[in-house]
Amino acid sequence: MKLCILTGMLMGTIMSFIVSGFITAVNTGLDAGYFGRWSYAWAVAWAIAVPLAVLVGPFARKWAERLA
Repeated sequence: MKLCILTGMLMGTIMSFIVSGFITAVNTGLDAGYFGRWSYAWAVAWAIAVPLAVLVGPFARKWAERLA
């Protein structure tokens, strides 16, 4: 159980960090206020991504095992 939670937290954190950074850059550009916008976008994305990754992760793993 601890492994599932930790894996979901890491996946949600890393993915939200990378995706929010790219999307913020694409939508608003790289100027002086970029890091402030990115940190806000990451906080919002993280709050959604981590709980979803923890909840959906085990189902995704079972689905992947069936497909493999």
